[in-house]
Amino acid sequence: MKRIVTSLLCPLMGVLLMTSCLGSDNETVLSSDVALLSFSIKDLKTTHTIKKENGEDSTYTTVVSGSSVKFVIDQEQRIVYNSDSILFGTDVTHVLVNVTADGGVCYIKSEDEFGSVEDSIDFTNPVVFRVTSNDEKFIRDYTVSINVRQSDPKKTAWKEMDANFPVDLFAEQKAFVKNDSLIVVGKDADGAYHTASTTLADGAAWTTTACSGIQCRTENLSVLLAGDAFYLTADTVLYRSTDGVAWDSITVTPSPLILLAVEDTDTLKKVWGVGAEGFMSSSDMITWNAIGQCPEKAIKGGVASFCQPLRTNAQINRTIFVAMSENKDAYAQVWTKLSTEDSWVEIVPQGTNTYGCPNLQNLAVIAYADNLYAFGGNRKEPIKSFNTCYESRDHGVTWKENQVAFSLPEKFEGRIGTFSATTDGEYVWVMWSNGQVWRGRWNGVE
Repeated sequence: MKRIVTSLLCPLMGVLLMTSCLGSDNETVLSSDVALLSFSIKDLKTTHTIKKENGEDSTYTTVVSGSSVKFVIDQEQRIVYNSDSILFGTDVTHVLVNVTADGGVCYIKSEDEFGSVEDSIDFTNPVVFRVTSNDEKFIRDYTVSINVRQSDPKKTAWKEMDANFPVDLFAEQKAFVKNDSLIVVGKDADGAYHTASTTLADGAAWTTTACSGIQCRTENLSVLLAGDAFYLTADTVLYRSTDGVAWDSITVTPSPLILLAVEDTDTLKKVWGVGAEGFMSSSDMITWNAIGQCPEKAIKGGVASFCQPLRTNAQINRTIFVAMSENKDAYAQVWTKLSTEDSWVEIVPQGTNTYGCPNLQNLAVIAYADNLYAFGGNRKEPIKSFNTCYESRDHGVTWKENQVAFSLPEKFEGRIGTFSATTDGEYVWVMWSNGQVWRGRWNGVE
């Protein structure tokens, strides 16, 4: 005996619909007289999890207004859904609905059981609603889905790729995104240069090639992507490549020792480096001009650079570069320059600002959503490698731990080894010298 519960339009109609919802022997026929006319839900609860300062998790609950969730009824395909997904953590296991239809309505609980639309319904999976005409001749089924975001916007979802990235080849490496490709340029333990590349759509199948044309070797890896070409300095010689594999030397006057930053605005395009006489720039990569400013501390090598418009004035850009410091230093070097200025300023944590960019081993810095994020290996202070990320929301002035906006895989914690990192705007890519490749999606940054 099948259990039937239906919406009662009137006592007599209720009797008729009890037989129509059984419907196992009825042929499903579409009719203009049978239709689901409207669908909405009542308020839902969302559970949020946050991490307190002591590292423990804490939860709290908010209410999602049912009236704010708009549903689309596709009469042709007989599907109902909300195009804008509800917040991650929203409970859809006990949902109260409001339904109007041309005919009687019930929902299918199982193959031989039906339920009332007044029930509290579990929408973990799509639910089929059945509309039956008043004369019981026609039936139309609708598949109703309540879409909920499947990933926590406050955490980073990581995936280890099944990649053939080279193992123990790169003693130093830097990663770049060029067009639709992910390219890693680096040196082996003997100082020879190599390039590994894959497509962003793939990320698993890598092609590794020994670089050609580079005759010199140098202590630090100094390479930048400027426009459509890579530039690399090795023993005072500047090289250029369009693919990161075949390199040609460029005659320059004078030669930069380390490439630091690309200053790219609508009215100004320069590449900055540091040479024997201090900071120098070039607009054509051939003639280099020293600005007469020498950094007090030696710059050992560039980590990352960014050019961002000011939040207060989009017509002015700020160029930032992060450079390695001596191992004894607690902080990495962070330098900044406005497009309206001619000189660089080093941001030195002092006084009330003790939130400098930490001088982590193999430091990586990435720009995302107008903010900067730094992470890496061990440092002098007792902090485990890769256990946290440091965020700067003020163009590199202050750097504070933020494990909410950006979280690293647990498998990274305590790890040592060479790696490189970059972002294509949607994903973060991390390539390890042990051959591992990880891809992370930043679901949201607070």
